[in-house]
Amino acid sequence: MICWSETAGRIVTGWEGKMDGTEKIGIGVVGYGMIGRLHTMNYRQLRFLYPGALPALVLRAVCTSREETARAAQEEAGFCTAVTETEPLVADTELDVVDVSLPNNLHRPVVEAALAAGKHVYCEKPLAGTIEDARAIKNALDRAPSVRFGMVFQNRFFPAVMKAKEIIDEGRVGRIYTYRAEYLHTGYQSPERPLSWRLRKEEGGSGALADLGSHAIDLVRYLLGEFETVQGHLETFVTERPIAHGASAKGAVTVDDVAWFRATMAGGAVGTVEASRFATGTVDNLRFWVYGEKGALHFDLMDPNYLEWFDESLAGGSYGGERGWRRIQTVQYYPDAKVPPARSPIGWNRAHTENQYQFLKAIAEERDPSPGIVDGLRAQLVIDAVERSAVQNGRVVAVMPE
Repeated sequence: MICWSETAGRIVTGWEGKMDGTEKIGIGVVGYGMIGRLHTMNYRQLRFLYPGALPALVLRAVCTSREETARAAQEEAGFCTAVTETEPLVADTELDVVDVSLPNNLHRPVVEAALAAGKHVYCEKPLAGTIEDARAIKNALDRAPSVRFGMVFQNRFFPAVMKAKEIIDEGRVGRIYTYRAEYLHTGYQSPERPLSWRLRKEEGGSGALADLGSHAIDLVRYLLGEFETVQGHLETFVTERPIAHGASAKGAVTVDDVAWFRATMAGGAVGTVEASRFATGTVDNLRFWVYGEKGALHFDLMDPNYLEWFDESLAGGSYGGERGWRRIQTVQYYPDAKVPPARSPIGWNRAHTENQYQFLKAIAEERDPSPGIVDGLRAQLVIDAVERSAVQNGRVVAVMPE
């Protein structure tokens, strides 16, 4: 069998050579839907963006639930092997990383199997379908101290977001009073859209709150620190849907369509977060606003090449003086990247690529990745607190400690 490898920029036989130390990193992808496919594409292009920065990558194995889809993924991407069970994948002695790109409820068994086999893990958000599964994953990682665990929270890796963090950390916004974060999608507002795993609690854990809200929660944590208390409200507008396209039979929707919550942060800031799949007319609208003593910041994923910054220190005066919102051109200013040019406009997938690069770089440097297990667990704890508050009619609920 042949498979894709970076070695000398050529395709090599799947079982050739020994991957020892950090000379090569063998990757296995579990789940090959949209996100697994995207991750695979990015593994193949990292060497062009960061030439010489990482060990050679080898696509060792792909795992899907059906043999025909596994074989199709192998053929498309050049994996060495295709399997339908996790066990042979994690048993591969030349495989170093397990990429978990599965529905939320399936994360725990695959992650636990990978950790028990001594494999590094790259896990899609949210960490798990339930807080119990998330804690179990953390406990399993604690039993495998030499293993590295990375989370997919790619929106941290837009240069505009990283610039916002730099400005905040340097104290240039001063004491932060309030914030607002929202992640708005469309596409679910039609009652004729059929059921899928994302609409069933037993598979997705929760709806818009976990699917979209986890990203907004992570950005708030990344920029402002830890959540302390929340007051949540969840709404399901379409309570049943066709079980398949064109079907007359319907099944129950058991997750939220929209989630809102108010939160207080450990640092004193107060803010709101909204996650919606019913924001008709939006596309991929992840936005945040931060308002502080010395200034304010705004980012919009639909305008990702810029960070907007209001600097209170700039002088006012006639006709407004120098004061006003500034647009900082952050575009693709990634310190390690060689191509494309930093001045190039950025796209949605570029942050995913950087997230994967930073994870693999941490493995090569034998350090814990960021975002990692703590970030995944703490986001899950906020989701759990919002759900607990919502069933108590929006009562103030403390976010549980790890």
